[in-house]
Amino acid sequence: MTSAGDLLMRWASELGGGKVADLRAGVLRTARGRGLTLRDGADGRWIRDMSALGHLDVDWRRGVWSAAPSVLTRLPFSDGLALITGRRTAALERAVDQAAEEWAVVLPVTNETAAGDIPVPVSLLLQYDSPEELPGRAEALGCAYAPCAALQAFSLLPDLEPGPPAAPPAPGNAQTVEKYDPAKRCYVPADAYSEEGLYRWRGADWSRLVQIRRDGGFLSTEHEYGVYLELERTRTGTIRWQPETAVGRERVGTLFVDWGAPLPPLHARAAVLCTGLQPRFSSVAETVRYDNVPRAAAERLARSLRQELEIHHPNPTAIGKAN
Repeated sequence: MTSAGDLLMRWASELGGGKVADLRAGVLRTARGRGLTLRDGADGRWIRDMSALGHLDVDWRRGVWSAAPSVLTRLPFSDGLALITGRRTAALERAVDQAAEEWAVVLPVTNETAAGDIPVPVSLLLQYDSPEELPGRAEALGCAYAPCAALQAFSLLPDLEPGPPAAPPAPGNAQTVEKYDPAKRCYVPADAYSEEGLYRWRGADWSRLVQIRRDGGFLSTEHEYGVYLELERTRTGTIRWQPETAVGRERVGTLFVDWGAPLPPLHARAAVLCTGLQPRFSSVAETVRYDNVPRAAAERLARSLRQELEIHHPNPTAIGKAN
């Protein structure tokens, strides 16, 4: 029986794109039709997860989405493993099945799903002998080929900047204003909004507006970017990296990001594409873990978010800072 995640993947791939509101409605309708019990916001988290996995391109500000092109790409520092990402139409699935019968070892890996969330599709990993064979394999599958989409994504990460000047809350929206509390890692009701900080409120059309206050005025931003602007203002570090212990793997490791400071969509995609799998969540450490991330890539990600990357060594007495 096809899983809900794979069914939704096929539906979104064949649909191709549209309004985010319609995608949310379709996702919820399909998930509930499969008997899933969902937490509030499950539809939005599913869309963000699909974006991080490279399957969907989402413009939240404009409220539109599209299925990303199908791509075959190598995983960084993972000799012999490539990832198939992007839209997964019936034609692509037939090509993958045929390849698995004739010339490829295809590894479908199930992603973990938290209780109350909507499953994402399996990740498709393909084994190969030589990188030189991959462009031809991609053509046979009907995919584009990218040597390493993850490293390319890291190189293209934008540097963190607030947006243009924006209007303050209208008098009628004052009761809905909330301010982000970095210590609590959430928004709390705001009695006023004259202090510097990250704020959100309901707009005239009941959409959620997120803006940051600096030097007496408001600037446009989005939640994830606004959080990191606040972390910079309060000089709070939230990103760490730990190298692997295997000989020859010291340049690759695990990227840790604290709860309450989610990576912006492009940053999350770069980190996820290092494995092609969902990150791991630790309720004990309250962190999100991204595996197989090269140190240089982690440093680039941290710099783009105005963070100083902390380097944690397996020996807890040897913890230092990145240079």
